[in-house]
Amino acid sequence: MGPSVLHEHEHDTAKWRIYEALLQATPDLSYVFDLQHRFIYANKALLDMWGMRWEEAAGKTCLELGYAPWHAAMHDDEIEQVIATRRPVRGEVPFPHTTEGTRVYDYIFTPVFGPDGQVEAIAGSTRDITDRTRHAEHLQLLVNELNHRVKNTLATVQSIARQTFANAEGMDDACGKIEERLLALASAHDVLTRENWHSADVAELARGLAAQGRFDARQFEVQGESCRIDPRRAMALAMALHELCANAARHGALSTPDGSVHIAWQRNRRGDGEELELVWRERGGPQVQPPAQRGFGSRLLERGLKHDMGGNVDLAFEPEGVTFRVSIPLPDDAHEVDR
Repeated sequence: MGPSVLHEHEHDTAKWRIYEALLQATPDLSYVFDLQHRFIYANKALLDMWGMRWEEAAGKTCLELGYAPWHAAMHDDEIEQVIATRRPVRGEVPFPHTTEGTRVYDYIFTPVFGPDGQVEAIAGSTRDITDRTRHAEHLQLLVNELNHRVKNTLATVQSIARQTFANAEGMDDACGKIEERLLALASAHDVLTRENWHSADVAELARGLAAQGRFDARQFEVQGESCRIDPRRAMALAMALHELCANAARHGALSTPDGSVHIAWQRNRRGDGEELELVWRERGGPQVQPPAQRGFGSRLLERGLKHDMGGNVDLAFEPEGVTFRVSIPLPDDAHEVDR
């Protein structure tokens, strides 16, 4: 062997060592089929997926390696397609990883041409796209959920505007009440957004009234343990508390410095499950007279909440102050949250 031939051989060997190092280090699955669909190369990632050593896999077809018949037949057809068309084939398929369970893989089979220009082998590369696929599915679910929430919110805003204008004393009165109600809606959205719209804590909704700066926090007494409710009931409760607060500020306990509002809630057993009972009680304000007719706020408290919360409501205009009581069925997983 002459010096130039020896140098060329050493150069090819060095290149193969580099390629082999890259193929063995990549997390992607790299492999080669011969024209009889047998594996003649498989890198470490593929062997790990199979849970095999190369000595066990060498020269075997997909079917012989334990692939499901439909899966092996699919790859057989794709290999023949690559040979016949001399063009790559790409696909996506689930496959059970030895240690990680079923994963989703994106793969490509590409022709390997010999010196005579004919296809002499089929090289393959496969990438685990499970996390990417799950992320895309999760994003789609979020988009669908967002669309649903936006539609519900727009319907709520439409109802607020229609009912407010129908019961307002004038344009200024209507605009002020709409603004207040939309701010209450936005505040409830903020609470739910912080919790990824999974649930909201009743304690946070109730204590948020005293912290909003419109009233003297000393006029509020809030008592109850942490308890979470679903977004629909949380929105309904937030709007109810806002209406009670607004009414108390105009006519009730919050219209005078000596008035106070007591908000308390507790869990109660209800048949096979639990319910949350929340009570709003006003004291120290002007003597209460039952309204001659029910406005939007009263209808929301008495009818809307009963529908949205699926529980019982009671609004009483007692002389010493308004009392509002609502019971809300709780799901089985509505446990206290320590945050």
